[in-house]
Amino acid sequence: MPGLTNDQKEFFDKEGMLCIENFLTPEETNQLLEQSKLLLTKVDLSNHTKTTFKTADEDHIGDKYFFESADKTSFFFDIDAFTSNGELTVELSKAINKIGHGLHIQNPLFKKVTFSDSVKQIAKDLNYKDPKVLQSMCIFKQPISGDVKERDNAVPPHNDATFLFTNPQSAVGFWIALEDCTLENGCLSYIPGTHKTYPVSKRFVRTNGLQGGCKFEQLEDEKPVEGEYKHVPCKAGSLILIHNSVLHKSEKNKSDKSRYAYAFHIIDGVTEYDNKNWLQVPYEGGSEFSKLYKIEV
Repeated sequence: MPGLTNDQKEFFDKEGMLCIENFLTPEETNQLLEQSKLLLTKVDLSNHTKTTFKTADEDHIGDKYFFESADKTSFFFDIDAFTSNGELTVELSKAINKIGHGLHIQNPLFKKVTFSDSVKQIAKDLNYKDPKVLQSMCIFKQPISGDVKERDNAVPPHNDATFLFTNPQSAVGFWIALEDCTLENGCLSYIPGTHKTYPVSKRFVRTNGLQGGCKFEQLEDEKPVEGEYKHVPCKAGSLILIHNSVLHKSEKNKSDKSRYAYAFHIIDGVTEYDNKNWLQVPYEGGSEFSKLYKIEV
């Protein structure tokens, strides 16, 4: 079963991000792409909270729909998807920013890829003792089309440890391109080595337990960031591994082509994942985080 070569492990350790081409076959990639498009047709606005996905420090989400999404198929909208009166500004299928956070539990196709032998081997190669899967999602950057101007779907610089905080840090993102990712449609970019030089200075925490509310808790003064962002354009079917502490971002989609991706994270169950993190199970009726594989004794 394919895993990471020594060169790939060294590159990931040095840079904090690694692109593995042809991780999925064209058939597997197309299946997930078509499933993503199908899911976009399943949202029902008649009983939806119209929760938007916001990433700026001063403007973030924290409602019951968001908090209880860990093992569900939930729909989150771009911040400019609705007018002040709650009317859609674009057609429904192009208003959704992401679908998550329990696709690896609820959807057989995404579950199959997430728990594949290849993913398990990568976790073993990265020395995970008790890997657990959490926060799986389809991520959409919709294209410019017709009279729709450039969408506000950029993701600002961040590191994943801010949102999936463990002690010690252990999260790794598995980001799979379902379509070609280019400079024009908003491919990922990162500053190499910042997982070693730029400390995790804040974390996204709940402010009122299971009742709702989130904020950013400052852990230490933020250190000035040095270095240039390195773009990672890639073909559909590529896997990008993202270290928990590397600074990365993606720009707006300024093209006429969409950029769909499937992503999930793993953490090590031997680390501490406390009740401050926004993503929690079990809540009432919730389930535990899924083990990637059973621990070998």
